[in-house]
Amino acid sequence: MLLDAQPRVRLLTSETPLEPAARLGQTLGRPLFLKRDDVMSLGMGGNKVRSLEFWLGEALAQGCDTVLVGGLPPSNLCRLTAAACVHTGLSCTVVHNAPPPLPNSAPQGNALLNHLMGVRTLYCGDVDEFRRMDFIREQADALRAQGKKPYIIGDAVTGALGYVAAAFELCSQAERQGVPLRHVFISASAGPTETGLLYGLCLLGGVTVHLVSVEYDEETFWAIADNIFEGLERRLGVRPSLRPRDIARFYGQYLGRGYGIPTPGALDAVRTLARTEGVFIETTYNAKVFDGLLDLSRRQALPAGEPVCFYHTGGAPALFGQAAQFCDVPAR
Repeated sequence: MLLDAQPRVRLLTSETPLEPAARLGQTLGRPLFLKRDDVMSLGMGGNKVRSLEFWLGEALAQGCDTVLVGGLPPSNLCRLTAAACVHTGLSCTVVHNAPPPLPNSAPQGNALLNHLMGVRTLYCGDVDEFRRMDFIREQADALRAQGKKPYIIGDAVTGALGYVAAAFELCSQAERQGVPLRHVFISASAGPTETGLLYGLCLLGGVTVHLVSVEYDEETFWAIADNIFEGLERRLGVRPSLRPRDIARFYGQYLGRGYGIPTPGALDAVRTLARTEGVFIETTYNAKVFDGLLDLSRRQALPAGEPVCFYHTGGAPALFGQAAQFCDVPAR
């Protein structure tokens, strides 16, 4: 009901699985569950599909016909935006802030999937995300001059609506399945995914959200998240009685040397989940979160025996471009 007035395109055909990870949970001495947003029918899945339901809903409500999105070549957002546009019949331009690929080089990972979908891809050079956005705006102006109506992906509040919906889905699913939902682990990064989840869970209560940083220090993260949270309150007209810090714990110790740089613990977490449950995670986001979950469980830093849910936000196709990260690390 809360989201009914928001423009939305349905890209999910069903709920994503909430399933036990019984073997690994037994090792950890507590029930462990996986919320599988990597399991979706569109574009090999991932958290951005939920946000794209609202981004593309907004684009279509505004009469737009072309979508622009930016990211690095391994970007999951770019892959899923391309897939959602192909699915809905919108034109899509992907902008990478990277040099153009070398002649005759083969694309890997998400870049390969974008190539297969046939979307227009532009390279604006080795620049930061702010210059990339300037380039995207220039492309949007050029499209308008051609009579097109472009929409730029990225408004954080609109994107966060997808994970408000996800919070409702998760809690309803857990109740129906008899899963005692107490602790949820998810990455702390750019904000829309985790802040949308926090907003929904602040409305529902009863769950502690463990935010494992993959990008920012705590002060920087909360400045971003608070801004999005307030935007959700204005957009939806509802102020939860619980506040994000009432239900959240932030962990910066698993970040390592920074965004996109894997830690030994993250690489080990990839292997652990693959070898116990046959589930795959990439090293930029989910591996650091899962490393934190494993470490805190093993150190008994979580209440004894209480169930834990790992929110798998997808991105596994990026793993195929990360093979070199595992080559010099002995298998365990």
